[in-house]
Amino acid sequence: MTQSTRGGDRAALACATIIRNRTLASLSGPPSAAVIQRMVDEIHACCPQQTRFKCRRLAHGWTVEEAIEHFHALCDREGVKRRGLTERSWREWEAGARPDRDYTDLLCRLYETGPVQLGFAHDYTPDDLRSGPSAPPVLDLITEAADEAGAHAEEAEASELGSGALERLRTQVIWVGKRYVAEAPLPLFVEMRELQERTRRALDKRIHPGQARELYFLTGALCGLMANVSMDMDRRIPADTLARAAWTYGKVAGHAALMGWARGMQASVALWDRRYSDAAKYAEEGLTSMNVGSGATRLHMLRARSYALLGRGREAAEALRQAADVRSAGADELHDEIAGEFAFRPAKEHYYAAVTHLHLGSSAAAIESAGESLSLYASGDPENRSYGCESMASAHLAIAHLMEGDATGAEGAMAPILALPPDRRIGSLGTTLATGRALLSSRPGGAHMARQIESFCAVGLPQHARQAISDRSGR
Repeated sequence: MTQSTRGGDRAALACATIIRNRTLASLSGPPSAAVIQRMVDEIHACCPQQTRFKCRRLAHGWTVEEAIEHFHALCDREGVKRRGLTERSWREWEAGARPDRDYTDLLCRLYETGPVQLGFAHDYTPDDLRSGPSAPPVLDLITEAADEAGAHAEEAEASELGSGALERLRTQVIWVGKRYVAEAPLPLFVEMRELQERTRRALDKRIHPGQARELYFLTGALCGLMANVSMDMDRRIPADTLARAAWTYGKVAGHAALMGWARGMQASVALWDRRYSDAAKYAEEGLTSMNVGSGATRLHMLRARSYALLGRGREAAEALRQAADVRSAGADELHDEIAGEFAFRPAKEHYYAAVTHLHLGSSAAAIESAGESLSLYASGDPENRSYGCESMASAHLAIAHLMEGDATGAEGAMAPILALPPDRRIGSLGTTLATGRALLSSRPGGAHMARQIESFCAVGLPQHARQAISDRSGR
């Protein structure tokens, strides 16, 4: 399979997922054959290079393996001898090959449709006859539509997901986000993943549209939290994938704050990946979803960091000013009510400002901003004291002191960092301190602290996570 084919498959899957999620969110039960057909048509219109047979599978949300399992189950239900269907044959049909008459019949039964709809045959009926005399009278269509709507509304009244279950899920998502501020990330990742499995299973039940929106939001919020953990473990590609998923769930749920936050997460990943133009673009796109409140402040601060690294000093300074202006202009559910790891309080804003000033070459301004950040963390509520952000503020304070030639100030800033246990030494902290080690190596008397930083970075969360994953794989 060529690289372009794999890319096309990923694009088709992403497109189909968005269409399917959006469609199912508006239903209170399983999709009818007519709804499936509409999804097939929309997926094919979005990805015309894909066959209708493949679009049909994507509309059902099946993998190839799952489709084959459903095929065998159909044979068992109908008392038909199982065929020797292989994954290779299925993929060949999806690529444009035609199955024989026997397989075509069974595939039509599986998908409850005809060979034309699967792309295995052509309909040569003239256009003027397809919806002509054979079409039912308009009055019958109106009556049928009314009956269907009435029946659907009656079914929607009895949801299989109780309000209590949904409230519990929401509360658990909120609390795992709040605990993230103070607890080690790796055990929380396991908990987040289990929670997300529960939100996804809940989406498979018969639910109200309002419940669907809430579940998509919660699923997306968990994707965002897991993206953060991935970054803490120095796993940028999974972090970017999870951030994109959070944005997609936010779009399906119609949740502007989640969409804005997810774009900010993508910007953060791009910054650490040294894709500064991408980071600026993501932050700018995030501001199209939300342009006031603390969430918008975060996006402006990410813009400022991106511009500074791109050498666009004037724009970076303007973004810093805008960040301060928009904070008090609004609030939202995610950043201000759920808060926890999603919050962007003044202490974190000052930490981001310190980073930006360092990139702009202003070590004195960085020292001032980092000091203000640490002061706010120390005097604020303990539950809002993020050890990760506080450590990062200290790391940038140490680097700023080194740039000023103040070894004593750097040692003072480093002291609380060196006391962190390994499972809280997040990946970005190690990357930042590596810069400090490089600065120390070129200064007289800096060898001792450089060795301390090297030892510190050698045993951190990324190494801890790799060992845990290796132990799990070896079981």
